[in-house]
This record gives sequence, structure tokens and C-alpha cells, in this order.
Amino acid sequence: MLWRVVRFTALLLVCAISAAAGAYLLVQAFASTVEPFSLGTVRVRAVPSLDGRVDVYVPIVDWGVRASPYAAPVALEVRFRSLDREEALDSLRGGASARESLSDLRSEVAEIGRTAILRSILLGFAGGVGGGMLGGAVVGAALRRRRWLAYGAAIGLLVPIAYAGTVLVTLRHVDYAAFERPTFYAQGRELPRLLSLSEQLLEASETYTKSYEQTLAGLASLVAFAGEGESPETPGTSVVLASDLHANALVLPVLESYTSDKTVFLAGDFTLRGTRPESRLVPMIASLGQTVVAVSGNHDSRPFMLDLARAGVIVLTRDGSLLPDGSTDGRPVAAVEGLQVAGYDDPLEGLTGHLEARPLDLSESEFATASGELVTWFEGLTPRPDVVLVHQHGLAHTLLDSLPDSGEDPPLLIFTGHDHEQHLHEEEGGVLVDGGTVGAGGPFAIGVQAVGFAEIHFSDEADTRAVDLVEVEPVSGNARASRTVLDANTAP
Repeated sequence: MLWRVVRFTALLLVCAISAAAGAYLLVQAFASTVEPFSLGTVRVRAVPSLDGRVDVYVPIVDWGVRASPYAAPVALEVRFRSLDREEALDSLRGGASARESLSDLRSEVAEIGRTAILRSILLGFAGGVGGGMLGGAVVGAALRRRRWLAYGAAIGLLVPIAYAGTVLVTLRHVDYAAFERPTFYAQGRELPRLLSLSEQLLEASETYTKSYEQTLAGLASLVAFAGEGESPETPGTSVVLASDLHANALVLPVLESYTSDKTVFLAGDFTLRGTRPESRLVPMIASLGQTVVAVSGNHDSRPFMLDLARAGVIVLTRDGSLLPDGSTDGRPVAAVEGLQVAGYDDPLEGLTGHLEARPLDLSESEFATASGELVTWFEGLTPRPDVVLVHQHGLAHTLLDSLPDSGEDPPLLIFTGHDHEQHLHEEEGGVLVDGGTVGAGGPFAIGVQAVGFAEIHFSDEADTRAVDLVEVEPVSGNARASRTVLDANTAP
């Protein structure tokens, strides 16, 4: 008896798998449809996916934007076929007409999405029934029982019903705030321009209060400037944070393409041991961006940092900016591009430029001592800085934890590195940004690890608006950036 139940269940499973395969293949083959809307024409399709997402791709510039606003197991993929630049510009010109244009665009996008999902559901039903009947026919032929054809058709109907029900139920809850955390991706050198263009998303947020409307305004802006040779002018500024180069000069051209005309903050570990031969890196580092600000890491040495200072880099220490003669100016807080910036030289910074045996990690007691010294140093700074550079992320987290949750002071920006892991940590008292490793694991690991760094966007009033965590594969140039729009109260 048990054997019959097990066999019957297994045969039903065969029909279910056949139904799911039929539904999936039919949707993949015929779900795409071309739809006209305000900004041009798009090819859109809704396909089964383990991660619910909306994916917009613009092939003429080879970049895309992705967000995950729902948990439904469906991916809505939008691919532009033609772009109406004038219509997009009209939606950005402000006033009541712009709001009306965005309202119309919102309705169009919602309708396109609903139509694509409905089309996929209908295709799923057809494919499920067909696949189920095929599975039932195979089982029936093997057992010489025709009723399995009916069993297969019934199962083929139930499988898409279950999937469609799951999609419709989970789509009732859409997190529009997810559009404030998009991922941008591009090929080769296109991502720097895409990130510049995408600042229109941040500009739109000052006028439109809803995340979805912000995204639509940004989409219209991206379309308006797609394919143009120059990036649009946007209010505010952007700076780049990088760390942990580890003597990998091969990746510096990648970083250079993202830092043009920007202030660059470098949070230590430029070298492997801080030796004199590694000073060949200095001219390449000093040529990055418009202004370069640096602190040392545990792999660096004071002679190497002095070479950077002599090359025009602003090298910060706990006692002030490092001068070419090896002294400091005695002012721990420096004014850099409208920001008050302080930097903490690493406790394990080497003293000579020679290859020497020295520790690269703090012991437990040394870490506790260094943490206390860092917090005491910060509390004594005048004026209070907007940004603090600390190489070791453990020390940086200690500083973040020491900040009061509320008060008259605006949240502090803490730039760090050391752990080679990109992350962003927000507290009421401050925001910690770790761009990962720009050195891609060092010169002997090129192609194994991505080039990682961060871009921080400010408004005209120096309010911190958003952080992009960027990853670039140094060999192929494929890149992506995950954006986080910070709380409106986060302002240095």
C-alpha cells in the first residue's frame, strides 16, 4: 500500500515538473512585447525569478538600473528600443506641467508592468497545461493508463495557479523606498558617466516627495541625456573614497576614470610595506582627481606618506597636515572643498622606508589603547570636523559607537577601509563608509577581486545625500554601483 502511494506521488511530481518546465519555457519564449510610452518604445517582459526586481536597460549606452521593490518571484525587465529625448526633457522643466508629466508616466509604467505580468500569467497557464499533459502522456504511455493525461492536465493547471496566486499576493506589498537603493551597472567606462547622470535622481528628490516619483523623474533625466557626449550639470558635489591599494598600480587607471575633477579621499594602505621602491606609486596617486587627501594605513610608512605630501597630496595626521620637511602644521582639522576634514594616522605606521619586521595587527590591549586615544583625540578637535579618515575599520567603528545619538552637532562622516569589504553603517550620530579595496586584492590577485571604492554625493549646502558603493572588474571593465540615499537629517 505504501509503495503505491509513493509511486503515485512520484508520478504526480513528474507531471508537476513537466508542467513547470512547460510554463517556464513558454514564458521565456513569448513573454516579450514592445510597448510605446512617453519616453519612447520599450521591450518589456515579466519572467519567473528567485529575486523580485525591476530591471531597466538602455542598450545604446550599454547601462542599466535595477531595484528590488517587492518579494514576488517575478522580474520585470524593461529594455529601451527607442528614446524620445524631447519628451523626457519636457518632464524635467518644472512646474505643474512636469508634475502632470510624471503622473502620466507613473500611470503608463504601472500599466506596462501590469500588462506584462498578465501576459506572462496567461502564457504560464498555457505552458503549464501543455507541459502537464505531456508529462501525463509519458506516464500514461508507460503505465498504459489514459487517465494520466487528465491528471497531467489538472496538475498543469494547478502549477501556474499556485505561482500566479503567489505573485498577486506578494505584489500587494511594494516597497517604493527600494527605488532609493538602486544598483547601476554598465560595461567598460560607461559607469562613471551613468553615475554622473544618475545624480538627477537626487536632484529630483528635492522636488518630488515620493520615492517612486523621484525614480521616474530620474529615469526621465537619464533618458534625456542618454547617448549625449557630456554629462548634465547637477547641483552639489561628489567625492570619491578609496583605500587599500596595496601597491597595485595596474588598477589606478580604473580609479582615475571615476575621479576626474573630484576630491579623492584615500584611507590608507597604499603600499605592501612602505618601502622606498614603492614610492614609484606617488606620482600616479597624486595625479588622481582635483584634490587628494590621505591618511596612512598599517602597511604604510612615514617616509612614504612624506613623499605623498611633497607631491602635493594633503596628508592628514592626528597632529595636523604633514609638511614637506616632515613636520606638521599643528591644525588637525583642515578645510577641503567646503568640508572640515580630520585624519588619524595609523598606530602601526612604519617609521622607516626600509623593509623591516614590524607588526601589522594590533593586539587586544593595543587596540583598546588605540581606541581610547582616537576617541579622546576626536573629542578635543576644534572646530568639529565634518569628515574623519581612519584606516582601520575597527577603530572607525569604535569612533562611530562613541558618538551621541542626538544633539546639536550634525552626523559625522567616517571614511575607513582595511577590511576589504564594502559596507555602509548609519547611526544617528554618524555614517561610516567603507569602499572596500581599490587594489583588487593586490598586484598578485588582479582579476580575482573587484576594484572597490565609494562615491559620496553632497548637495549645495554640503548635506550628504547619497553613497554609491562601486565595484569594477579591472580586466573586463564591467561595473556596478549600489546606491543608498541617506536620511534627510544626515548632513555634515
